[in-house]
This record gives sequence, structure tokens and C-alpha cells, in this order.
Amino acid sequence: MIERRILLVGGGSGGHVYPLVVVARSLKEQASLQGLNLKLMMLGSSIFLERAAKENNLPFKKVTAGKFRRYPSLASLADPFKVLASFVQSLWYLFLFMPDVVFTKGGYVSVVPALVAKLYMIPVFTHESDSVPGLANKIISKFAKKIFISFSDSAKYLNVAKTILTGNPIRKDLSQGDKNSAIQYFNFSQPKPTVLVLGGSRGAKVLNDVVISGLPALIQKLNIIHQCGESQYDSVKTEADKIAPESYRLYSFLDENQLTLAYSLADIIVARAGGSLLFEIAQVGKPAIVVPILNSPANHQYLNAAEFSSYGGRLIEEPNFNSDSLLRTIENILNPDNYIKISDSIKKFATPDAADIIARELVSSIR
Repeated sequence: MIERRILLVGGGSGGHVYPLVVVARSLKEQASLQGLNLKLMMLGSSIFLERAAKENNLPFKKVTAGKFRRYPSLASLADPFKVLASFVQSLWYLFLFMPDVVFTKGGYVSVVPALVAKLYMIPVFTHESDSVPGLANKIISKFAKKIFISFSDSAKYLNVAKTILTGNPIRKDLSQGDKNSAIQYFNFSQPKPTVLVLGGSRGAKVLNDVVISGLPALIQKLNIIHQCGESQYDSVKTEADKIAPESYRLYSFLDENQLTLAYSLADIIVARAGGSLLFEIAQVGKPAIVVPILNSPANHQYLNAAEFSSYGGRLIEEPNFNSDSLLRTIENILNPDNYIKISDSIKKFATPDAADIIARELVSSIR
């Protein structure tokens, strides 16, 4: 049987990594269903992607990532050399692996490998998580064969004929965590409503600061699971330890099993408004408070959050986000007249078949 090969490219934050993992799993399922001899490899720059590849028994190759900055920075002086290194590395790795198709998740690490794939005349497919495409996907979309999008509004910034509305690839089992196991794992002493705060793989200082400043009031009524990001863990822990609450659990990072348990126990989620995270929240069907990054590129997080709020999510803009507004919004959501209605509405935002749709398109292109 002829071996077919697909290269998965991405990196950076978890929002660019976890969808690749989910698509990889769907590709394996599709290959098995269709009797296809399929080999996968991951290519990227982040420790999160390397970790995910290892956990899923996928070959991984690391490339240097040069960022296309649109603002003055001394770091830009090194970027041309990083881009050149990435070009040489990508030439070599793609030559050795020689995939039949390349699938990228966007992000600046994807641009050079996608361009090299074009040089080798290898079809490129890409996915955009946000309502407004980032610069990397705007570049890749010029020569991509197909562009998978999460938000319908993304199409107007791209070649509409190439776009396929799929939503964002999310683990189907994310909503299947066992609540009793979660109760035992997090081991809160009192059965209060639980709030899950997700700062993303890199953390969100604004979320961390507000949660810590409001912790004495929050834990009077709530249990808190707080994922703060690896870079901010020590500083957050130092402040949290001064209060030493029984109703507070702090994590730098939540792996797949921990996150599934946390979602199953959470009554409310507080998070930024990255596209991937919003679709995760919808998949588990929990009411959420989203705080978009102020001045994100093209204001994409606000636009993500605005659409999410039309499905019942609560949007708090950063200048208005403080411990008082957080607690008031949580109390409003927990009102029995509101809670079930919000949960049911948010579930309609979910796209549980996104990874399967993408996998079928990729497999179809190489048969």
C-alpha cells in the first residue's frame, strides 16, 4: 500500500497547538476508516507543540521562528536571521519528509514552512481560529488550496471561494469528564459553585491580577480553579499564599486530563477571547465571562467575544474588568433564572465536527 504523508505545522500558544493535535487524531481515524497508509509529522517552534507531539507519539521537528513584527522592537534585528534559519530548516525537513499535503494552524512559525511547501509544489491547507485573520494566515491564504475558518466573518478578509466554514477543532471528549472524579481530584473542602479561570498557555496578567485582588471576596461564595500561565506562576502563588485559601487551587498549566476534570467541575469559566478557547467553552456548554485583550491585532479578540456574547457569553471589556464587576457578573450568571438559559445558548456556538471535516478534506486531497 502506498504511504501518504501529511505535515502539520504550528506552534506558539496553546490555541495554535491543541487544534493540530485534534486534527492529527481525526486524520488517524479517517485513515483507518478508509484503509489509508498515513504517516504524520509535526513541525513548529513551541515547547507546547513538542510536548503534544510526544504525548501523541508523533514525530516532531523544531524550526526557528522569526516574527513579522508590525511595531518597533530591538528584537526585530534578529528576525531576518531567524527567518533565514527557518527557511533552511524547512527546506531540509520538507525534503526529507516530502509530505503530500501541508496543514498549518497559522501563527508566524507557519509562514516559512508554508512558503517552502509552495516551492516544492506541495498543496497547503490552513486554518484560522479568529474572526479576523492574522498576518500569517493572510500571507498563507494567498497560495493555500483551502482555508478553514472558525467564524463566518473571516471569509470577507480572504478569498471566499477557498474558504470552508468548519468552526474550531476541539476534543470531543472535553465535555465527558467525570464530575465525581473531579470532586476528588480538586478536593475542595466546601461544596460551593466553582469558577475556572483560564489564562491560556502563556497566562493573562489582567485576569491574574483581578482574581488575586478579589480573592478574599470571591472565596466567601466560590471555589476557584486558577490556571495562571507558567511565566506568572511564582508571582501569583506568592500573593495567593498570603491568603492561603482552602477554596483556591492554582496551576501554571492544565494538561488534557486536568483540563477535562476542571471543565466538568466548573460552573462558570473566566477567560480571554481567543478563538480556540471560546470553542472549547462552547463544547463543554458552561456559562462564561470573557475579557478580550485590549488592542489585540485588528481587535480580533473583541470581535470574537462579541459573536460569542450573542450566544449568551458575558463580555467584560478590559477597562471595566475588576474584582467587583467580576463578582457581580458571576452572581448574575448563577441566578437560577439565567444559568440554564445561558448554558443552553452557549452550546449552540460549538462545532464538535470541525476536526473531522478538516481531516476528511485533507485525506480526500491525497487519495
